[in-house]
Amino acid sequence: MRFQILFILVLFFMVSALSAVEYDLDSIIKLAEHKNKDIQLARAELKTASALKLEAISSALPNLEVNAGYNRNFQENIFYFEAPDFQTGQIRTQSFKTSFRNEYSLNAVLSQTIFSFDVGTAIQAASYYKKYTNYQFDTQRQMVIAEVKKAFYQALLTQKIFEVAQESEGSAKDNYENINLRFEAGAASEFDKLQAEVRWQNAIPNTMRAKRNRDIALNNLKALVEIPISEEMHLDGSLENYPPMPEDISFKNVAEQRPDYLALQWERKLQEKNVAVQYGNFLPSLKGNLTYTYTAASDRFKLERDNDNVILGISLNIPIFSGGFNIAQVRKARAEVDKVKTRIDKADDNIQIELQNIMLRIREANQRIMATRKSGNVAERTFELAQSQAESGLITQVELKENRVALDQAKINYYTAIYDYLEAYFDWERATGNVTTTSFN
Repeated sequence: MRFQILFILVLFFMVSALSAVEYDLDSIIKLAEHKNKDIQLARAELKTASALKLEAISSALPNLEVNAGYNRNFQENIFYFEAPDFQTGQIRTQSFKTSFRNEYSLNAVLSQTIFSFDVGTAIQAASYYKKYTNYQFDTQRQMVIAEVKKAFYQALLTQKIFEVAQESEGSAKDNYENINLRFEAGAASEFDKLQAEVRWQNAIPNTMRAKRNRDIALNNLKALVEIPISEEMHLDGSLENYPPMPEDISFKNVAEQRPDYLALQWERKLQEKNVAVQYGNFLPSLKGNLTYTYTAASDRFKLERDNDNVILGISLNIPIFSGGFNIAQVRKARAEVDKVKTRIDKADDNIQIELQNIMLRIREANQRIMATRKSGNVAERTFELAQSQAESGLITQVELKENRVALDQAKINYYTAIYDYLEAYFDWERATGNVTTTSFN
């Protein structure tokens, strides 16, 4: 029975391992571009912009409306009157119908704007808005991709920390088992045995905590790319590979390719165009229309007693007085232009400061990588010597524990420095408007 349970457990873990999906950074980014909700919302704004442009263009095109109607009269209306009969000279009663059972009608109106300042400006404004939304979409897309990259490498970092915790726990366990054998052989004291056991037991919660943090990081990554939380996920990536330090870039080059800054520029143009639109409310507009009407009436389902007519018309609309409403709209539009200009000036300062601060983070993280790599090699060699001395009884278990803690911390510092470098590098890509969608591994 015990063997069957063991076999089922082994089979379960084998199936779980086979069902786990492995993702590298490239596949994660592709998922984000197709499934991330923020990108989907930004893509929906692009559709709205296209619809607004079509709506603006349609105002300059002819408009044709056709209405057809049918009326059924259930009561006859007959008009009676008396009139002399010219042949006999007698007065006779005569009648004629004032309505018929079936009445048919058709009305078609073709209208065309001949002149309107609003039409041209509306089309231009719609084009500006489309370009504005395109840059807004690029901004949102680059922000999401940068966050996905950070989440991917944060999950790798927590995985590394979990592995360090596992190694530390395994080392503490091996040391305890070795001390326990020596204690049973009379070569180690009970105090050394208890110290080794305490060190091993204290390492277990650290491993559990590291596993929890890794699982949280994986769940956060799954949420960004719409992977089911229940799905087993393995990451194919390494913290050992990272891109070289970027070169300094001028603000002019950044302003030419950073999408959120370009979006501000097009928003300014859009608001300036809105000022022109509001001024258009003071100008006249000219429209023409061609109308065709057709009517028929009969007691049968037949087109009889029909009549048609064609009318050509033209109308001129001249705004005279709006109670100050149009003036207020112009002032509001100008105020919006001033607000956008102020935001652009503010963005100029913020972008330059952001670039300098990110470069400081990159340089500092790069220096920490080199420093922690050296200290990690030293800590690893020191721990190897400490293990040998502990087996020979030359140092205590407390000293061995201190060396192991130093080794673990050195490894964690090294991987953390690489992650901090990558995080700053991804912020640099976003700040310069050049977020890549391919890995550098």
